[in-house]
Amino acid sequence: MQLPWKELGLERVLIVGEEGPALFLSAKRAAGDEGSGEGAVRVAYERSDEVVSLRLLGRTLLPTLADHSLASLYDYCAIEAGDSASRLFSLFSSLIAGFLRLSPDLLTLLAQIFSPPHSDLMQSMVPFAHLEVEAAGDSADLHEDVPRDLCLDVLLAPDGPLAADLPGFEPRAGQEEMARRVHGVLERGGTLIVEAGPGTGKTFSYLIPALIHLRDHEGGRIVVSTRTKQLQEQVFHKDIPFLTSHILPSAHVSLLKGRSNYICLRRWQIVIGELIEGLDRELLTSLAPLARWLFSTSTGDIEENTAFLTDRQAAGLWRRLYDDPHRCLGQSCPLYDDCFSVAARRRARGSDLVVVNHSLLLADQQSDQGILGDYECLIVDEAHAMETAARQAFTATLSVHTTDSLLRAIEHPLRNRSGGWLSRLPFARSDARVRKLHDLLATLRTANSSLFSAIARGLPQGRGRSPDLSPFAELMGEVVRELGTLTRSIESLADAADTPEIVHEADGLISEAGEIMAVFGRIFSEADENSVHWYEFVHDEVYLHSSPLSVAPFLQKSLYPRIASLVLTSATLSQRGDFTYLEDSLGLSEAPG
Repeated sequence: MQLPWKELGLERVLIVGEEGPALFLSAKRAAGDEGSGEGAVRVAYERSDEVVSLRLLGRTLLPTLADHSLASLYDYCAIEAGDSASRLFSLFSSLIAGFLRLSPDLLTLLAQIFSPPHSDLMQSMVPFAHLEVEAAGDSADLHEDVPRDLCLDVLLAPDGPLAADLPGFEPRAGQEEMARRVHGVLERGGTLIVEAGPGTGKTFSYLIPALIHLRDHEGGRIVVSTRTKQLQEQVFHKDIPFLTSHILPSAHVSLLKGRSNYICLRRWQIVIGELIEGLDRELLTSLAPLARWLFSTSTGDIEENTAFLTDRQAAGLWRRLYDDPHRCLGQSCPLYDDCFSVAARRRARGSDLVVVNHSLLLADQQSDQGILGDYECLIVDEAHAMETAARQAFTATLSVHTTDSLLRAIEHPLRNRSGGWLSRLPFARSDARVRKLHDLLATLRTANSSLFSAIARGLPQGRGRSPDLSPFAELMGEVVRELGTLTRSIESLADAADTPEIVHEADGLISEAGEIMAVFGRIFSEADENSVHWYEFVHDEVYLHSSPLSVAPFLQKSLYPRIASLVLTSATLSQRGDFTYLEDSLGLSEAPG
C-alpha cells in the first residue's frame, strides 16, 4: 500500500532509536545535510510527551498479539534486519498501513480516546480509511466425506486415520482401555472413575467415545468440564477440531465461560462515554485495545485481548465492563441482539458438545440448569479439583469491597464529574431526592469502612475458623439498615424516573443489595451443622467467608439426578488406589448408577 505521507502530516518523521535520531522525508531516510528534525513528527517505541509510541500503536492495532515487545512487533510485521532507525520506520509504516485498513468510525473513536499526538494521527487517517471487512479466518476442513461408521478399534489402530493424520500418534493400551470404559458408561449410563496418569492420552480417551456416542445418538448432548483454563483451551481449540474432522464433522461444539469473561456492550458505551466526557486520558488510553478489538471480535471473550489484560488499569476497568448479571437489562437492553454473552449461551444450548469449567458447571446447577440446558452425559476432567471448585461455588464472602462495589455502581467519582446510575437519572443534581441519595451513599461508605476496619483490628492476622463477630454486630446492623434504606431510595427514584432502562438497572441494584444483606445475615449468625465460618487477611484486608463442610449434599440434590452418565477422570484421584475419599466427598453414592 502506497501511504499518503504528506496528507497524513507525516512528510517529516523523526525516528528516535538506539543509535540516535534519524529523519525520514516522505518515507525516505534523509541525508545528514538535508535539515534537522524541527517540525517533524517524533516516533519512538516507548511512550513519552509529544512522541508517537510504536508500542502504544502496536497494542492498539494488534490487541490479541501475545507479546508487544519490539522484537515481537518486528516479527509479526516481518521487518527485516537492519539498523535501528530503518527498522523502526518500517514498523511505523506497517502499523500506519494497518490503521488505514480500519473503519472511519473506529479511527474517529480512537481519536477521541487518545491525547495528542496520537489523537491527531488517528484523526488525520479518517479521510483515507479503507472500508474493508476483516476476514474472520478460514474455516477448518471438516472432511465431510469421513465414513460415519468408524469404531474405536479402527480409530485407535496403528494404521488408523488418527495415526495417519497426527504425527507421533501411537496406540497405547491404557488409552484404548479407558476409551472402551468411557464408551460403555456413555452407552449404558452410570458413573465411571478413571485415574489416568501421564502418557495415557486422557483427553482423547474420553473425547473419542464422546463423539462416537453423539454420532450414534442423534439429539444427545454431552458436557465436558475442566478446572484449568489451559486444558479448556487445549480441548476446545486443538483436540476437538482434530477429532471431529475424523468422527463427526457435523458436530456443533462450543466453549462457554462465565459471564464475567464477556464484555457488556451497554456498559462499554457508558464507560467510554463517561471517560471521554470527563477527559480521563490515562484510563481512555487503556481502553484503546478494547475499542480496536470490539470491531473485530466474534466472541467478546476478554481472554483474546492480551494488550488490555496486561495493562495495569485492566482489573479496575474490567469490573465496570464485564457482563454482570446485576447490571444486565436482559431483553430490554437496546443491544440485546448483539450481546456476546447471550450469543455464547445460545450457541452452547444449541451444541451437541459443550466445554466449560467447573465453576460454570456448578453455577449452572445453582441456576437450575438455566445456562447449559438439559444434557445427559457429563465428563469431568481434572476431577480432583471438583470438591474445591464446588466449595468455592457454594461459599459466601464479605469484604469492604462487597458493598463498595454496589455503591460505585450507583455513583463513582470521575476526574471531572460523577458516573454511575445516579448520574444517568433525568434529574438535576440539585434535586432534593438526588442529594438525599448522594448523602446516603456517603453515610453507607463510612459505615461499611468503619465495620471492616474494626473487624480487621479485632481479629488476629492470617486466617482462622469460627471468628467471634459479636463485638461488631452493632456496626454490622448499621450497614444492613442503611442498605435497606438504600433499596427504598433507589426504588423511589426509579419510579419517579419512569424510564425502562433506569428501572431495570434499579432492579439489579436492589437485587444485589438484597443479596449482600442476606450474606451479612448468614455470616453474622451461627453456622449450621454443614457450614463453617472463617476469615483470612489478603493484603491487610479482612475477608469473611461461610463455606459448606461437605459439598456432597449440593451435588446430590442439583447435579446427579439430572444426568444419566458421569465420567470423573484425572491423573490422581485415589489415595493409594482407594477412591473412598473421592466417593464420599462428592457424594457419589447417589450419582448415576
